[in-house]
Amino acid sequence: MDNFISSKSMITPGIAGSATTMITGTLVTTFGFPGAVTALAISFVFGLMALADKSITIYYKFIFYIINSVTIFSVAVGLNQAGMAIIERDKQATVQERALGPAEEKNHEGMPTDAGPFFQEWF
Repeated sequence: MDNFISSKSMITPGIAGSATTMITGTLVTTFGFPGAVTALAISFVFGLMALADKSITIYYKFIFYIINSVTIFSVAVGLNQAGMAIIERDKQATVQERALGPAEEKNHEGMPTDAGPFFQEWF
């Protein structure tokens, strides 16, 4: 566990970036939050893990906090862009779009589906 929370570990920002993408995508799709601001805020929350490293001084903790937070944000934005590119490629590969019938326009709870795609433009 000490190696996972270490401020010098590079797997931690990668996993935190994936979690940031997942949380941000959910908040943007469900509640309409602004994507970039939400991802940045969540990245800085995950970046707080750098402060748990007891092997370095407070000065270096702050530097690692900033670097890790920006790295987490960059990973999250990159994953979102990759997801958007894959969705766009799949849309273009579809030969024919079919129209949804009245029964298919509602979700399993009978509520109209108005949520956007999970991966969407954040900027």
